[in-house]
Formats: sequence, structure tokens, C-alpha cells
Amino acid sequence: MNYLKAIPILHNGIFIYDLNINNSDIINYLNINFFDVTHNPNESKHSYITKSKSVLNDLPNLKNEILKAINHLINDTLKTKTDFSIHNSWGTQTLPNGFSSSHTHSNSWISGVYYPSSNENFNIKFYNDHLNQFYSMPSEYNIYNSKEWLITPKKNQLILFFSNLRHKILFNKSNEKRYSIAFNVLPNGTFGAGDSKVNFKY
Repeated sequence: MNYLKAIPILHNGIFIYDLNINNSDIINYLNINFFDVTHNPNESKHSYITKSKSVLNDLPNLKNEILKAINHLINDTLKTKTDFSIHNSWGTQTLPNGFSSSHTHSNSWISGVYYPSSNENFNIKFYNDHLNQFYSMPSEYNIYNSKEWLITPKKNQLILFFSNLRHKILFNKSNEKRYSIAFNVLPNGTFGAGDSKVNFKY
């Protein structure tokens, strides 16, 4: 028997970037902004979002760093020349013992979340909803047998992912408020080919 290679055709990527940004201004900005209960308070306890859904417009230095990362993902990783726009962005505040329900981001292509501060209890979990329906406990976890993936982001880290990837904020077991800035991305202009070609206009 000669094993050649595995091709993970159903792999849904998570892409992590370190940003070169002064986070103190961002934390101050989030501290003075008003937060509302998330859209479904029955499923998200002590987790809030900003009233503004365009917070990155108030944080141009952070937005520029995020745009560089998105451009890298689209051009250098996905290998496609596509214009894009961030069509909404909001801050999140999760109090101690707070969490969010698992969810995806509808009406979007790529989503992201930036963390201005870190704590070993600021965790986000991603779910593999396309795992083979036959499942047995593995001796070691990898991308082929894992139903979920836990990430503990570091300060000034950005996570990019495809918007259909289900995820959730886990319980904030720390005594600190957990802040992040999330956003969604859509193509801008002509996108696709053949009978799937569309034109996104803003």
C-alpha cells in the first residue's frame, strides 16, 4: 500500500492576521459607545452590539489594516482579482458570564472579527457542519475529524472566515469585558462568470 495524499475539498478556512495598530484608541472608542442587546436576547446573554453598524468608518487606521488583510486573502490566498467593500461593521461587548448563540452571517461573502485586547477566556468556536455523518471518537483531532475548532485570539489579531461558517462567542469566564469589532464583506462590481455573473453596486 502506498499512501499518496489527502485533498481536503470540503475544508472551510479560518485565516488569522496580526495587525499593526494602536489598540488603546479602539478600546476607548468602544468604552464610550452605546451598546444594544443583540438581535435575539433569548439566545445571547450579556452580549451587546453597538447601535452604529459602521464603526470602522470612525476608526480609519484600523479599517486600513483590515482592508490590507482582506485584500491579501482575496488576491493571494483565493487567487481572485475581485474588488470588495465592507458593507457593515459593529462593536461587540460581552460581559463576564456572557456569551452568544451559534450563528452564521447572512447576505455576506467574507466576515471578520478583530480583537483589541486578549484574555485566555475570550474564546470563539467555529463549527464544521459538513463533517461525514459517520463519527467515532478520534485518538487525535485534525481538520478531517473535528466537528468544531476553538480559537483564543491574541491582542490585535484579526480572524477572517467565509460568512457561512457557523460560530459563537463562548462564555466569558473572566472578570473583564470582552470587546471585538465584527464586519461583513461583499464583492463590489462585476463578480462571477457565465450565468452566475452578477454586479454588486453600493
